[in-house]
Amino acid sequence: MNKSVKIAIAIFVVLLVWFAGRSLLRGSISTQKESVAMTTEKPVPEAVTIQVSSSLHPVKVEAKGRTAPDKTVTVKAGTTGTVISTPVAEGTFVKKGTLLCGLDVESRAARLKEAEANRDAARVDYEAAAQLAEKGLAPKNRVTATQASLDAAEAAVNAARVELSKTQIRAPFDGIFETRLAEAGDFLSPGQACGELVDMSPVIVAVQVSEEHAGKLTTGMDALVRLAGGNEYPAKLRYVSRTANDSTRTFRVEAAMDAGEAPVPAGVTAELLIPIGEVEATRISPGLLTLSDSGEMGLRYIQADNTVGFAPVTIIDESPQGAWVTGLPETAQLISLGQDYLAEGVKVKPVPKGGAQP
Repeated sequence: MNKSVKIAIAIFVVLLVWFAGRSLLRGSISTQKESVAMTTEKPVPEAVTIQVSSSLHPVKVEAKGRTAPDKTVTVKAGTTGTVISTPVAEGTFVKKGTLLCGLDVESRAARLKEAEANRDAARVDYEAAAQLAEKGLAPKNRVTATQASLDAAEAAVNAARVELSKTQIRAPFDGIFETRLAEAGDFLSPGQACGELVDMSPVIVAVQVSEEHAGKLTTGMDALVRLAGGNEYPAKLRYVSRTANDSTRTFRVEAAMDAGEAPVPAGVTAELLIPIGEVEATRISPGLLTLSDSGEMGLRYIQADNTVGFAPVTIIDESPQGAWVTGLPETAQLISLGQDYLAEGVKVKPVPKGGAQP
């Protein structure tokens, strides 16, 4: 074997030994990496939580409507005549019997005097006939005839008085003379309007309630009225319809407000709140609400095994302090940060709010 062949064999052996050593070294490093990967646990994510508890909370039926007068009447003429006086200014509070519109009496006063004169004459005839009959100087049927004439004369006087009284259009109850519909000089026929009178004691709130809640309401129940300006007044239900509106399928409910001396006008937007019972509910911040994968509204919370759970909830009340919901356990740790990114069943490390890692 010549020298060049020996040199080639030696080089080949050296290269073979070098590649074998590199292969063994790579295998050792890979094994170590796999061992480290297998022994290294995946870190558990932290979840910032807030502790909440349920308590009894009133359930209320809420409906929006408007304030309205207790009574609204259009005062009308009962006879013909020309308006000669309108003594009450619009917006004035009037007592029952106050003159609102005065009509020209024309010949009605004269007719009354004529009727009274005829009655007086009939009374004289009756008394004379009665005295003569008592003395046996006149038949008894004469007394009966004069009595009938007297009764007819009395009826004529009463009719004339009624006709004369119709020229004085007066308030049928205490209230506010809201609108004058006739001015001095207008000629009114029977049934034509003098003005509009409203009774604002008490002020009424009329609302429409869904069929779901109408069956839970009865007259006499206490309620609260909240006006558009924020003022609140106690109220009491005075009417609950038992017939639904054909188009909306809602029921009319009326409540009488106790506004005291406050001047509450009619036609103002108002909210009627009627307590109907109490349920266990939890107050939360509305910002904690989230949606499940199926689109259901609810809250994510930490379960006993530190996994994420989802509770569907129903909002029963809202206030500036938060929303009241049902559907949570009696006590719960709600996830208050990142709840939209934590899936149900994921194990987490609860961190009370205020003690979270920066």
